[in-house]
Amino acid sequence: MRIVRFCVPAALLLAAASCSSEKPGAEKEPPEVSDASSARVRRLTRVEYDNSLAAVVPGMPSLSGTFAPEDTILGFSTHDRLQVTSLLADQMDNAAQNAAIYARSQLKVHDKCPADANEEKCTTEFFFTVASKAFRRPLTDDDKAALVDFWRETRKTADPQTAHQIFLQGLFSSASFLYRTELGAPGEGANQVVRLTPYEVASAISYAITAAPPDAELLAAADADALKTADQREAQARRLMATPAAQKRLAHFIREWLGITGLANLNKNNQVFPAFSAAFKDSSQSETRAFIDHVIANEGGSVKELLSADYTFADGRMSAFYGTTSTPNGVIGRVPLPADRAGILTEASVLATYALFDSSSPIRRGKFVLTRLMCRTVPPPPASIVIIPPAPAADSTTRARFAAHTNNPTCATCHRTLDPIGFGFENFDGLGKSRTMENGIKVDASGSVEHSSGTFSFTGGAELARFLATSEDVANCVPLQVFRYAMGRDEDTFDEPVLADMRAAFKANPRLQLGDAFVSLVRSPYFVNRRTLSP
Repeated sequence: MRIVRFCVPAALLLAAASCSSEKPGAEKEPPEVSDASSARVRRLTRVEYDNSLAAVVPGMPSLSGTFAPEDTILGFSTHDRLQVTSLLADQMDNAAQNAAIYARSQLKVHDKCPADANEEKCTTEFFFTVASKAFRRPLTDDDKAALVDFWRETRKTADPQTAHQIFLQGLFSSASFLYRTELGAPGEGANQVVRLTPYEVASAISYAITAAPPDAELLAAADADALKTADQREAQARRLMATPAAQKRLAHFIREWLGITGLANLNKNNQVFPAFSAAFKDSSQSETRAFIDHVIANEGGSVKELLSADYTFADGRMSAFYGTTSTPNGVIGRVPLPADRAGILTEASVLATYALFDSSSPIRRGKFVLTRLMCRTVPPPPASIVIIPPAPAADSTTRARFAAHTNNPTCATCHRTLDPIGFGFENFDGLGKSRTMENGIKVDASGSVEHSSGTFSFTGGAELARFLATSEDVANCVPLQVFRYAMGRDEDTFDEPVLADMRAAFKANPRLQLGDAFVSLVRSPYFVNRRTLSP
């Protein structure tokens, strides 16, 4: 059946911005803070889009795979500046058509509401329930009126089953589905700090922790206005943290935080790295996924364990690459790491990501540690500086080539901080293979890192990884990265109290468990208050 493209009614397109579904007669709560981030409307990410469809119609296949790639800000794709380009709009329209086809076959509205005198009442009441799930809140009277009008217009020119499909496509194309609001109750004046509605709070908690809409229990709490207090929100957050969806969300956070989401596209020069192949790439990706999943499921999402574990989860290929024992049958499983490795920073997938096509890269590895793990800002090089890395040479080491290349006085300000960190990883080549010699010359893997209490000198990536696992700088940085990921924006001066609380909660457990940072954020009044937009 050919699906006709159509325009969503203006009432539905405006629903996300004009209605936040405060319960009728509900007393407005005063704000808990004197300043807050701006009210906003956030587009669903691809993962959130698929999860939101599946919450409306269980079993819905993933449809976002055809969407244009999402850009990142500060390393995260969850930011609030995601746009809908004309290309993405077409892709979303096609996805809504496919979702409507699947939903119609599963919901079978034509069996429940036959074409008789009661068809309109039966159909619209059925679709009210579907729309409430799609919009993640109770429908207002205006919503219902718009939906009834939409049904009547559709039914004028279409048979019941086609009308059902077009109607469902309208729901999945509507702004109230594609966006989630953080506006507070309507009717507030401009430039005022207001509390989010209970349903906005429920969505904010759920999407932050599970990348999915609120489940029945969380919606029931919103309906009972039982998300007011920090303890109420924490109870819901901790309940959700125990779900498989939250574990997937934490794994996604770790991959974006560490900048290793592009492993499938990794490419290396086979002449320089003969071990590199499609099979090697698959094995290294599987290792990293399995290790992250283990840390989340069995170590409480411990950042200390993530950075300093003396084991990994490798198959026979990766075990041989590391020079360690393999599982009895060579399938992926827990194996000990050699002494020169520790945690995820010394896994081949990470080391190869922060390297060049044909060599290692002290600069990339140093910048990775500074920006991702210590939250330091590294300014871009001056426009007048040539940033092409030095070409490999058969009579020199990578360290010697880069040290000479970055010895320019103009570069020294940044590189005297970056390079000593990266040089400490020189006991690993550009694929992550351990080495003591390069081009017949002994490798110098001594390095140092400046931190809040001084300078730490080390030799080799493992020694640095073990230091970072207990570093105050890392313990302060990770909550900030969680904040950026979950809130979808940069931090501001008024966020210092919530960041202080998140850091305190995170560091209270010496294992540095990620869930504590997420829960502390959800407890904060800054999580549930926004400043209305200026006129």
